[in-house]
Amino acid sequence: MRRIEPAFPDLLPLTHRLGPFPETAGDVRLDPVEMRLIWRFGPPRRAGERTVPRRPVRFLTHSAAVRSERDYLARLIAAGCGALVVADDHLEPKELPAPEHPGQVVVVEPWFPALWGGRPLAGLRRWRECGVEAGVLVALCPAPDIHQLLGSVLHKARTSGASFVVALPLSLPAEDRHRVYDAQAGEKGDGSLEDLLFHTDLSHYALELEREVTRICQRERLSEVLPGPSTSVADGAAFGACTAMCLWARRLDLLDGVDSVGWQLRRAARALLASGRDPQVLVTEDNLRIVPGFTPWVEAFARSLWAGAGEPYEEHLARWTTE
Repeated sequence: MRRIEPAFPDLLPLTHRLGPFPETAGDVRLDPVEMRLIWRFGPPRRAGERTVPRRPVRFLTHSAAVRSERDYLARLIAAGCGALVVADDHLEPKELPAPEHPGQVVVVEPWFPALWGGRPLAGLRRWRECGVEAGVLVALCPAPDIHQLLGSVLHKARTSGASFVVALPLSLPAEDRHRVYDAQAGEKGDGSLEDLLFHTDLSHYALELEREVTRICQRERLSEVLPGPSTSVADGAAFGACTAMCLWARRLDLLDGVDSVGWQLRRAARALLASGRDPQVLVTEDNLRIVPGFTPWVEAFARSLWAGAGEPYEEHLARWTTE
């Protein structure tokens, strides 16, 4: 197991990865840490540390590593660590060690458009039936009719058992875009695909897709908050509350740029998660201000965010979904 630095720590707040990246076997894989496509398998890396951390950590692992590292994975779960399992190959619930507490193991199935080599969703109902939270990790990238495609995929995600969606922009270097264009355009070329891949502001495009995912999730009643993994020092409720604050810290940064107050939400969320306190207990006792960073504005935003209604959350939600 080795330390990682996710490309989008507000959306994927994990600190370690268990096992190497799985072999591609000729197909395209998504690396959720760097949010890029892996087209070919590189040289294998060393296994990393094999000791169990003294303090529980939140880590990411893939289907192949669940099978090859089952004993070590069981030791990590027993020590109170939390696992986010990327189900990029078929995986059955019985292949996972039994969690010690709710939300300790969370499953996500990665999805990206078929244009880039993605596969249809396999379905997540079997996880929900076993009491494991399951959702979809959506890689946002250019594709024809992408808005309609996202609507169809997220509807299928809900009906197939997903309870949440995590949407992250995909990093697409020129080499990847040329690879897809050459495979799709043929000898005569494709003007519309060329415009989409090479003459589009990808950062603005990804921002609009993030906002579109929110609008779709509202219709489908899907959460956009990663509900785990929880650890023995921070349960699922605390993790979800802090992840929601970090999600909105990112959104305020995207909306307001250098004038954003998102850093205040991010600072308070990290302090709350480090404290291990139950935010709902603090709200009930009116004690949120004992956590560093909970200024009056942050407290008001957090309370309305966690309740799903009220100001100032509703004002910023309207900005995010309609501006």
